[in-house]
Amino acid sequence: MELKNNIGGLLAQASRLLSNKLNSRLVQHNLTAEQWSLLAVLWIKNHQKQKDLEHTLLKKKATINSLISYLIKSDFIEKNQDIVDKRSFIISLTKKGREIKQLTLPLAQQCIVEAKKGIQADDLETTLKVLNQIIDNLTKDKS
Repeated sequence: MELKNNIGGLLAQASRLLSNKLNSRLVQHNLTAEQWSLLAVLWIKNHQKQKDLEHTLLKKKATINSLISYLIKSDFIEKNQDIVDKRSFIISLTKKGREIKQLTLPLAQQCIVEAKKGIQADDLETTLKVLNQIIDNLTKDKS
């Protein structure tokens, strides 16, 4: 099967290229695309349980732990025990974590603009619909 007809290969290649482009722009802020994506989730809704971040980002616990550790060391976020459920931790943005949004969001938006270049609006709408369906299909509980 040729790559141009292999949806898995195309999705992987597109994702890798977009991540690489964003990584090359975020390096000046000492962030990776993965770290930035965790911050972006917190910019939408701050003070989230670590478990919810795992679910939202579709990442394993070990990966989230690694991202959180780096972001804590870099003073972008803080991690505190949940006062209601002592087994859970709440992840929150610091002042630095809130401020980095202004510097990095335009970089991410420009990557998306470049990725969408030459794609008609209706084609993009269909693509988004299909990608969301693929994600739904692959994240459904199969039990």
